[in-house]
Amino acid sequence: MNVFQESCCSILGVLLVFLLQGSCVDPDGDVVHKAVGDSLELTADYPKNKLEVQWKYNGTILAEYQNNNFKKVQPELFDERLKMNEDNISVTVSDLKLQDSGSFSIVAEGKSGQYKTTFIVLRVHDLIRDVQIEYNVSWLQSKNICRFHLWCQASGDQNPSYSWTGHQSQTLGSHLNISLGPAENTTLTCTADNTFSAKNMTKTVVCIKYTSSMPSGFPREYLLIAVGVGIVAVVIFSGALAVCCRWRNNKGQGESEAGITVYEDVNTDATAKKRSESVVNGMSIYETVDDTKLSQNLPQTLYDKISFQRHPAVSPSTSSPYQDVL
Repeated sequence: MNVFQESCCSILGVLLVFLLQGSCVDPDGDVVHKAVGDSLELTADYPKNKLEVQWKYNGTILAEYQNNNFKKVQPELFDERLKMNEDNISVTVSDLKLQDSGSFSIVAEGKSGQYKTTFIVLRVHDLIRDVQIEYNVSWLQSKNICRFHLWCQASGDQNPSYSWTGHQSQTLGSHLNISLGPAENTTLTCTADNTFSAKNMTKTVVCIKYTSSMPSGFPREYLLIAVGVGIVAVVIFSGALAVCCRWRNNKGQGESEAGITVYEDVNTDATAKKRSESVVNGMSIYETVDDTKLSQNLPQTLYDKISFQRHPAVSPSTSSPYQDVL
């Protein structure tokens, strides 16, 4: 029994020590909000007589002041962004970045002893650069209303606070649900705030009956524009195709007409057909002259038909070749 009581007392004593240490080590610190690019000045506001000061960042000694001189203990923490000022015994961290958020402390000791430690909690915020509102809308046939689901999104700071105004109410949070009757509209404003900066955007939504669910990223006017562009593209393509076909037909016809001439029957190609075979009816103005030389003793020209063998042998009864005619 005594052992149990002693162990309980020991546990309670250890817990009490931790609580006391926590109350000393973790006092209430001032929370300072800064934007990216700003500066933080840490001033040792104590009597200057024999003053010694240490500046700490997340428990690591950053800089010291002793015997009226400054010294950078961990210069790699902020590199060239850490400046020291002997006039008011302060250090300044310039060009703050998001990763600089943390706990700073100023530990000082003077002629009369150690002073109360000053704690500063730094919160570095990115600037809110832009705010956008997107939404989905669906038509509820059973209730004859449009149901809108809207959400607000800010660029820059990743954790801002959001608030909505309009539609006869004010709502907190990045999402908002509202209902409108046919042909009704309302204007809504979303504000993004991160304590240091704020941006807002305003949007008007309209309830159109029988509208299907569609995202705000592709609104109705964009759909009409897309359809119009598609129709124009089809018309242009059809026109180009018709012109191409007509050009090819004209080209083929021109080549055919160019080949059909009065001289086409005269072919110097060794494999060309005879004129009698190239003409449909087998006859033309040139067909009196055959392609092959006749082996028979027949008239070869138009004049041979009239005076074929016009030089008969001279006989005793004739005196010249022309007497038969006379």
